[in-house]
Amino acid sequence: MQNLELLKEVTILVVDDDDAFRSATCKTLKMLGATVLEASNGHEALVCFQTKEIMIVITDIRMGAMSGLHLAQEIRKIDSTVPIVIVSSYTQTEDLLEACRLNLVEYLVKPFAFQALANTLKKCLEKLSFNRLVYNKLTPSVRYNPYTKMLMKVSSEIGLSKNEIIMVELFIAHRGQVLNYAVLTHALGEEVSLSALKNIILRLRKKIGEDAIENIQKIGYLLR
Repeated sequence: MQNLELLKEVTILVVDDDDAFRSATCKTLKMLGATVLEASNGHEALVCFQTKEIMIVITDIRMGAMSGLHLAQEIRKIDSTVPIVIVSSYTQTEDLLEACRLNLVEYLVKPFAFQALANTLKKCLEKLSFNRLVYNKLTPSVRYNPYTKMLMKVSSEIGLSKNEIIMVELFIAHRGQVLNYAVLTHALGEEVSLSALKNIILRLRKKIGEDAIENIQKIGYLLR
């Protein structure tokens, strides 16, 4: 099971038309260190998901025009991996079957105990870890998506060249370690000069952040 400390790296969207329940859930998640966004209906939640970097979704199942299951269906059209948790005041076989088809992490029945929520969050973190999204945080505002090979900044994506992708993935694999010039140029290909390497790093710094990649004079670079 994952440590809940990782919630400090996660943004969770809580969707529920019950203001009191939504507020209580958000308060608990914030207490655990997560960044929390909230929506009172499915349509509002979908817009939020499309414009923000959401890493876990917790949604009530019964909500006016767009149910939690409908919301989950729409989210799955956009993202097949984001952990989704359905919350309900009761269980119905039909809903459970649909939840299985949507590859949801959990189906929690209200009112649920803190431990049930904690266990569910750990499952979500395990799924995030498997998808390598939590661990590819380059700066507080920039992450690397290993599937699209792009940088994610707030709600936008930033493209990378082939050589920039090689550098980002190498830095992530050896974060905090100094990679010397020879290792970096070898990864790019023997024909790449030191001058070309420096230009690639310069472009990456502009995309990720000037302070993210540190130059160790006459030795190499490291990702902070």
